[in-house]
Formats: sequence, C-alpha cells, structure tokens
Amino acid sequence: MSESDLHLSRIHLKIKLESKNNVTIFKQGGLDMQNVTKTLFCDVAVVGGGVGGCAAAIECARKGLHTILFEKGVTLGGLATNGYVPQIAGGIEGICLEFTERLDQIGQLRKRDPSKDYYRNPSFEPEYGKIVLEDMLFEAGSRIIYDSTCIGAEVEDGIIKALNFFTKGGLMQVKAKLYIDGTGDGDVAALAGTPYEVGGQDFAGLNMSTTQGSRWAGANLIKYQQAEDAWKKEQKEKGVEKPLPLVYVLEEEAIKRGEMARHVCNRVSGFFRVLLPNTPDDNAEFVTFSFHSYYCHNTDAEDLSRQILEQHQLMKQFHKFLKNHVPGFENLRLIGTGSLPGVRDSRRIFGEYMLKASDVACGVKFADGIARFPEMFDTHHPTSGDWVFMRHIHIPTPAGSAVCEDKHEGIDCDANMHPFGVPSGIPARSNPQDWCEIPYRCLLPENIDNLLCVGRCCSAEFHANGAMRIIGPAMGTGHAAGLAAEMAIREKIRPRDIDGCEIRKRLIDEGVDLDKPCDGYWQELREMDCDLVINGGDAITCVPKK
Repeated sequence: MSESDLHLSRIHLKIKLESKNNVTIFKQGGLDMQNVTKTLFCDVAVVGGGVGGCAAAIECARKGLHTILFEKGVTLGGLATNGYVPQIAGGIEGICLEFTERLDQIGQLRKRDPSKDYYRNPSFEPEYGKIVLEDMLFEAGSRIIYDSTCIGAEVEDGIIKALNFFTKGGLMQVKAKLYIDGTGDGDVAALAGTPYEVGGQDFAGLNMSTTQGSRWAGANLIKYQQAEDAWKKEQKEKGVEKPLPLVYVLEEEAIKRGEMARHVCNRVSGFFRVLLPNTPDDNAEFVTFSFHSYYCHNTDAEDLSRQILEQHQLMKQFHKFLKNHVPGFENLRLIGTGSLPGVRDSRRIFGEYMLKASDVACGVKFADGIARFPEMFDTHHPTSGDWVFMRHIHIPTPAGSAVCEDKHEGIDCDANMHPFGVPSGIPARSNPQDWCEIPYRCLLPENIDNLLCVGRCCSAEFHANGAMRIIGPAMGTGHAAGLAAEMAIREKIRPRDIDGCEIRKRLIDEGVDLDKPCDGYWQELREMDCDLVINGGDAITCVPKK
C-alpha cells in the first residue's frame, strides 16, 4: 500500500451495515461495533433528556424504579435550554411547576410583567435550566448517561428486549423492563417499528417551519419601545388604523436595499423576543427564534443542514440590520446560537388515541386527560413567511368552545395561508378562555407493549402537535408516563392495560390541578368581560368591553 493509499484509508473509513436478528450492526473502520462493549440493566430506560424525558425519569426514580436517562448531548433540557426556547408555555403544573419554582428560588426566573413584557409566559436562564433539571434527576435517584445515541432496537413479539447506543467506547446496550421515548423525533419508536406520521396532510407532507434559536445582549428596549410608540402615534395621526410595527417597516426597506434576503419580523407583532432574567431593560439580554426556514423535511439530514445554513445567514443579516437601523439596538451583540436545530415537528406516532386538531379548537376534555393545553394553535406555517403562524383549522360546523367564522376568504384565510387549497368547512380557532386536555392514550404506541412516548412525538394530528411539544404539556406527558411506568412494573401489566382515569386521579392526588380551571394568565382571561376578536395574526384576541 502506498503512502497516499494509507492516508486515504485513514480518512475515508468504511461503514458496513449488517442485519442479524432484527438488529443493525455498525462496523466503522477498525472499530468493530458488532460486539457489545457494555450492557446495562434497569427498570426504566428513558431516551432523550428534553423536558419531557426529564420529567418522566424524575417521576420514575421518585417512585423507586431503577431509572437511567440516555441523552445524545451533554446537557439536559432539549430545545428549551440548548435551542434557546426558555419560555414556559402551556399549563404549568406538576413537575413543570416544581421546575419553575426551583428556578424562581435561585433567582433565575423572569415572571410575567403585563406592563412591559412582550410575552405572557415566564422565562428562565437556559444555563441554569440545564443544572436544575440535572439536580432534580440526581435527587430523585436517576442515573444519566450523556453522549449516547440510540441506533437500534431488539424487538420480539411487540416487546423491546434491548436498545443499542453508539458511544465513544463502542456499542452500549441497555435492557429494561420498560422504555420511554423522549427524543422528540420518536427515534426509539421508529427503530422499534412503531407506525408514525410525518408532516401535515394539508401541506403535502411538509413539516412546520423551523427556526434557529439565538441569544443576544446589549439591547436598550426602553429606547426601542419609545421609538415604536412614537411611530404608531404618528401613523394613527395620519389615519392608519392598524399601523405595521416599526421594525417590520424598517426591515422592508432593508430588503429593498438588498441588505436582507427576506423578513425575519412579522407584520403583526414585529420582533419576537423572550427576555431573560437579571438583565435591565436598557441593557437587556433576550433570546429569539425568528429565523425561519420553510418547505422543511425535518428527518432528512441534508434538508436540516440546508435550514441551519440558511438561518445562520439570516441571523447575520438581521444583526447588521438591527445595529444600523433600529433604535435601541445600536450596541447589540450576538452571544449564543442554539446547539440544537429548532425543529417543531417530525415523527408523530400512531397511538391508542390521536389528538385531533378539532379537540384543540373545541376545548375537548377527556376522562383520561393527563395534561392541558390552553394556548392558541401553534402551527408555524410550513410555507409562508408572510403569515409565519397558522392559528386556525377548518371544522364542519361550530362545536365546543371553538371560535368560528363563516367566511373562507380575506386576510385570515387566503391562498397564501392555504397554498394547497382551502379546506372545506368553517375556520375555527381555539378559545383563549378555555383549554383542551391530552389523554393518556396518546402516549401509547399501537404495536409495542413496553414503550411510552412523551413530548412532541406523542400521537397527535399535525395541527394538534403544539399541544404536545411546548414545555408545560411536554413535562405533563412525562410526569404521567413516569406514573404509568411504576404502575405497569409493579402490577406486571402493559402500560396500555392501565386505566388512564387512574393515572389522572394519581396526578391530581400528587397536586396536579387537572380538576380545576387553569390559573394565572389563563384565569385572568376567563374572568375578563371581553369580546373575542380575530386579529391580523390569525389569532384570537381578548378585547375588554367598553
């Protein structure tokens, strides 16, 4: 072998795939992955250290189960921490409430201030979010294995016998009585052969748009708000009833000058940002996830790479634009980019029940409801940078608490909103004074008897996905899965044989107020004497009656 051949053999390592007994074996270069280097045994193996997986592992360990959490990265929290999405949306209950309170106790939570906060939900310091979750897991007694990627499952007659993980030292195997998929992408479920769905039927299988999370410092938000207020006052004096946000108008000018490829801000709320704790408003730190990519296929590595590269360019352009043209951002600094791609949806399992978009719109409650979603539809538009969000679905007739209208055309429901055709029925939006519930059955994959799924890979229709993926409900599904795992192992039954009503009852007994209306901001809305108005953002707004 020549020196050049030897050099090439070192660079271009051969990868060989074999199949033995339904197990994929990896052989890479001189590292033989066929031989398992280590086998771990436990009661419950949780795969994925996002907020849903963490909640599941915490609850399992607290119930006395030998629990191991496997995380492919080196920190916990998933997109909430590593993707810079640290606002706690949805019903804040159970383990999620405890997580929030712990952050507050150490001064790492920014509570909602209706007088000045842009967003209605509390936000937290992402770096401390990672640490608090780690503390909660260790206190509960769960073990954590970082830098471990699940690459295979051994399945016999609908039972997972083992999972295989790629690690630096070779192939690690875990054998558990029960497994919980908290990967977000449903990796374990897919490897085990569970049927799943990807993308939206009414969008030709496209996923929701993705965004790169980023962290910024040096913003004078007082100066920015003063400029925004002056702009709106000037426009209204000119007879403009609903002026566009100043930052959107300035961005439009930058696009015409060729300084930006397209809009980052939206034409309703302007520049979306989440303020972080312990920073003054005249020198604020914030995170944003406004750099959207469209026409996404989120389980395709090449397309994910395209999205990430595009978003990095948008981020660079937007930084220059803000510094040069927007009051208050002259000293803005980029201090962090998310280490995870901002994926909102990918695989969604077919479960014992699939949460319907109409369930969300109509505020449906379930006897086995184990978590709650009081938010509006959170479909980030798959194709439209003009709309950014899609806040409505179409249903045959008015039902439940859904806010409906009889028109098909106009600003809220046009060809840009529905590029593949306007669905039949009437547009319906979720009522901000109500909420829907997530049933336990959504956690149960159809054909695997010792697997539970939590978070965004749970069983839900495309437009109902938001009810699963945001922090509150995701942790709620994890909490419920932990309870179910304990019951299944103790009683030696399958998770699907458990009465979901019993899981709900036990959650209530543990202090999760599923039997009471949502509190906090949502209680304020319920008690408000208001008109429900559809605004230009395709969302419902509560406008106090005069």
